[in-house]
Amino acid sequence: MSPYKSAIIAAALAFSVGTLVAGGISHAATKAERSAVSKDCSTKADAQKLHGKERRAFRSKCKHEAGAKKG
Repeated sequence: MSPYKSAIIAAALAFSVGTLVAGGISHAATKAERSAVSKDCSTKADAQKLHGKERRAFRSKCKHEAGAKKG
């Protein structure tokens, strides 16, 4: 592989990683916030005695709604 191709590949990779990191930081909640929301949604699912597909669907919707309320 030529040095020119290597430089282009390295630059593209650096740009991609930088874009992912910058986008992730500005839009993502902290790990502790996500964990708290997840636990809250699990507690609500437990209260409704949900299991399997219904539980997964409920938790997904619950976490999505909690994120929408925040931002």
